[in-house]
Amino acid sequence: MERDRWQRIERIYHEAMQREPAERGSLLEVACAEDEDLRSEVESLIRYGERPSNFLEKPAMEFMAHVLAEDLRAIENSASDTMIGTRIAQYRIIGKLGEGGMGDVYRAVRADDQFEMQVAIKLVRQGLDRKSVEARFLRERQILAGFEHENIARLLDGGTTEEGHPYFVMELVEGKPIDEYCDSAKLGTTARLDLFRSVCSAVQYAHQRLVVHRDIKPSNILVTADGVPKLLDFGIATILSHDATYPELERTDTALRIMTPQYASPEQLHGQLITTATDVYSLGVVLYKLLTGRMPYRLDSNSPYDLAHAICETAPEKPSSAIIRPGQITGRSGSGSTSPTQQTRVELVSSCRSSTPKRLRRILSGDLDQIILKALRKEPERRYASAREFAEDLRSYLRGLPVTARRGTFTYLSLKFAIRHNLVLAATAIFLLVGMIGVAVIVREARVARMQEARAERRFNDLRSLANSLLFEIHDSIADLPGSTAARKLLVDRALVYLDSLSQESAEAPGLQRELATAYERVGDVQGNPYFANLGDTAGAIESYRKALKIRLTLADDKRGYFEDRSALVGAYLRLGLGLEAVSDFAASLDVLQKAYAIAEALTEERPNDVEAQESLAGVCFHLAGTLADLGNMRASLDYYRKSAAIREAIKSGSPEFLQQMETRLAGVYGYMAGDLASKGDLDGAVALEHKAHDILARLAASNPKSARLQQFLLESEYWNGVYLAQKGLQRQALPYFRTALAGYLKLTKADTHDVLALRYAGKCYMGVGSALVTLGAPEQGIQSARKAVQIFDTLAAGDKADNFFKPVDLAYARSTLADTYEHLALTSRISGALKNKYWSEARSWYQESLDTWLQLERKAPLGNADAAQPHRIQHEIAICNAALAKPWSMLP
Repeated sequence: MERDRWQRIERIYHEAMQREPAERGSLLEVACAEDEDLRSEVESLIRYGERPSNFLEKPAMEFMAHVLAEDLRAIENSASDTMIGTRIAQYRIIGKLGEGGMGDVYRAVRADDQFEMQVAIKLVRQGLDRKSVEARFLRERQILAGFEHENIARLLDGGTTEEGHPYFVMELVEGKPIDEYCDSAKLGTTARLDLFRSVCSAVQYAHQRLVVHRDIKPSNILVTADGVPKLLDFGIATILSHDATYPELERTDTALRIMTPQYASPEQLHGQLITTATDVYSLGVVLYKLLTGRMPYRLDSNSPYDLAHAICETAPEKPSSAIIRPGQITGRSGSGSTSPTQQTRVELVSSCRSSTPKRLRRILSGDLDQIILKALRKEPERRYASAREFAEDLRSYLRGLPVTARRGTFTYLSLKFAIRHNLVLAATAIFLLVGMIGVAVIVREARVARMQEARAERRFNDLRSLANSLLFEIHDSIADLPGSTAARKLLVDRALVYLDSLSQESAEAPGLQRELATAYERVGDVQGNPYFANLGDTAGAIESYRKALKIRLTLADDKRGYFEDRSALVGAYLRLGLGLEAVSDFAASLDVLQKAYAIAEALTEERPNDVEAQESLAGVCFHLAGTLADLGNMRASLDYYRKSAAIREAIKSGSPEFLQQMETRLAGVYGYMAGDLASKGDLDGAVALEHKAHDILARLAASNPKSARLQQFLLESEYWNGVYLAQKGLQRQALPYFRTALAGYLKLTKADTHDVLALRYAGKCYMGVGSALVTLGAPEQGIQSARKAVQIFDTLAAGDKADNFFKPVDLAYARSTLADTYEHLALTSRISGALKNKYWSEARSWYQESLDTWLQLERKAPLGNADAAQPHRIQHEIAICNAALAKPWSMLP
């Protein structure tokens, strides 16, 4: 509409409204002579001006529908009632939620008995310009289909009804409009700003996808009971690119300006170019109302032309002034209620914001005034360039930093600095005052203090340097050397003493706290990490890991926490999970590992190209799989092993050291997956995977012959190859693997008598060799080997520390293995009855000792999935022995 015609309509309208209704006809005949369109527009405004409704809050599309099709509206309302109970696709409509300019919104439920779910279904309203409305409706559906943001209502489904009417299914948002939510909860200014910044995030997300909402208002922003705002209704959104899919919308946008006038920008009212600045303006109006309970412009009448004139021509009132403005306090609908006195109105606004009038005005004045007024500037180019900039200025305000909406004068910046550092400035003022009283004394004392401080700082730095040298340089240089376990323990213990002392002197230094956490983790590794050479002190390891975790949590929970701190927190959770798993507290281990998984997954989403973050997530999956296997959930365990392997197989970049470490861990995944397959009876699959692990480790160990850790991992793979072949009945093929692994472990235990892990695997290898020899016809050698296994595990189980970590699980297996060899001899050897009786007695005796050990373990803690069947098996074997011993000697088998 041209400006001259607009002003002419406004003049005639105001003049008509000042006259009695009976006199208006004659006025219009003269003023609108020979221009029936002009008279029709003025009469339409008069009709709506006489209504006490809250029409300014409704979209213009609804006014057009009322003006052009009152009869059609009645028919539609009647038809809407008939929609209740009808079915659209797999949903049944159970009620009406509301209606808009283009469609009606219904509450619906799933009707196909697949699962229970309530949704919102939006149906295009028939009538008006069907082609244009349906095109805009379909575009809204297409826009929502591309959105995935926590503060935008999600599109779930869509299609066309049997009658050919388009619809789409959305997330049902049960909530209140944002202003009503804030008032009912009596949220303060800070809480309202935090909520509003989430809305800005949603709008920025849409803008980044070239979508302008064009109808941002409180009723289109619902807040759930959990306090999560959801942006709704993209029905009149504009796409900031040529829309070849719906060309008719270009014509419609020009002919019919769809908007909610109270929240519309000047360029919307003028019919000018729509940009992201349009939404910034509407956000400014919403924030104005959230903070003041009022709209930005004073109006003397209910005329839309008065409103349009104010938006386009009048400067908005400062929010800090608006809260004491005489007049109405607007509610959600925009209709208002007049209070008896101005003081009562102001107090009502303040109480809804948990404040007082004086304090609220002081909060709004200054930065918030300027931020909101910048968003409401008439010229789009002078507003915030984006919703993100708007939100960032609010964030700066909340943190006490300078805001871009105000000029950065020296006075302003100094004041901001003083507010943020008032305690420092006060202390400085006191210091200066004392200095004026006794300059000479203070100078002398300061000099002495500086000298003492310099000495203390030098001592502090020297100790810290020494601790870090012990912890990182010297420890790492010997970590892979055979026989270094005791030396590593001494180094990390001494470093820990130094760091613990320094931490008490400077508890607030993040760098020092990180070093202290690393020290606790390395102490725990030496004490009892089952994947490395250790001292078998699991209880001590768990205690050290808990101390490290406490520090890591403090560093990562800090709002300024770095990505690296959260990554290190994942490692702390992993170590603690391993310790808890080692003492059979599988439920606690699973809980800890699930926390690690949530953080690791978030880190990979934050940095999708960070290979170290990917490797960290793969490690968490690996350990989760192990704990789930202990709990008996083999399907979930295999799923996590496969996910861990897939992540590591996809990593192709990184430093040579990183890639070697990743390959080592990939071999570990293959090995443990083999264990899961073996427990499910897939021995061929287990052998194939263990061979893959062995090939990787053999290649890595050949390129790093001095690495004790790689040599140990390779020996473990040799052992498990033997185990799976033996389980397949291929004892002759299994025996070389057991012997190769045994020779390697004996070499490691000779070099490092404190290496409990190597000694434990040597015992396992003796068991494997013993069983194979008995089966292959060398019973005496088999029994001798099995007895060596029992001796090793007797020694380990006798120590309190070893018992805390391994418990006597290995001892129980060693005893039952020795019993198996005697039983095999009794069943297969051609010997006298007396000798058979001796073998049966030996078998029964060792079975009983194994059973006693298993029962003792069950009383302490639940057994892992792989061990749970052992007590029952051994009781069965004891029954067989008893039956054999009960026979006369002449009838012994």
